[in-house]
Amino acid sequence: MDTKDKKRLKKEKKYRRYGYMLYYLIKVVTLTMRNKVVKHKSVKDKNYIYGFWHEKIIFPSLSLNYLKKVTTLVSPSSDGEMLSVILKKFGYEVIRGSSNDKNIRSLMSMIKHLKKGYSLGIAVDGPRGPIYQIKPGIIFMSQKTGVEIVPIGGAFSKKIVFEKAWDKFQFPLPFSKSVTYIGEPIKIDKDVNIEEYIEIVNQKIHEANKEAERILNEK
Repeated sequence: MDTKDKKRLKKEKKYRRYGYMLYYLIKVVTLTMRNKVVKHKSVKDKNYIYGFWHEKIIFPSLSLNYLKKVTTLVSPSSDGEMLSVILKKFGYEVIRGSSNDKNIRSLMSMIKHLKKGYSLGIAVDGPRGPIYQIKPGIIFMSQKTGVEIVPIGGAFSKKIVFEKAWDKFQFPLPFSKSVTYIGEPIKIDKDVNIEEYIEIVNQKIHEANKEAERILNEK
């Protein structure tokens, strides 16, 4: 093993350690919180592709882990080790790959899981942004499998926003309230224009976040 590989393995080990630390921090904080999950009336008991913004990746982690067969895409980078640990602890099966390059292997792996009846949770603007810009892979996967896309939004009453991070990642403060809104499924026909549906899904995820905020602020 050369020096470069040793450094990479050391870095991955460090990020896995961070992942365990952050997982237990999330668990402790969420024990103090009041969490509410609201589903659109048309959401059924079947597999979906759940799409959400990277900044609110905690919401599906807390709200979808009840599913028996759920997988997600995590970056192959060293810091992806941290997120991989957290998601596995929450019960997800993890696929390592990227949605912002031509990684055909990870895309085909996700399609294979969907055809087997798995649900897929994916940060549609991840893993590196730009923020709020959907990658076309989610539309392509829906077209190829017939699995509908479900937008997810979320809101915390009290939170920290990591302003220097590309995704403006949000982390809840202890004793805050949270709402996860699971929106109306979106059917993607096989012959539609992908760019057109990128805009539609983008809008629906923004609307899901607004609905989560509205529910959170209800008296």
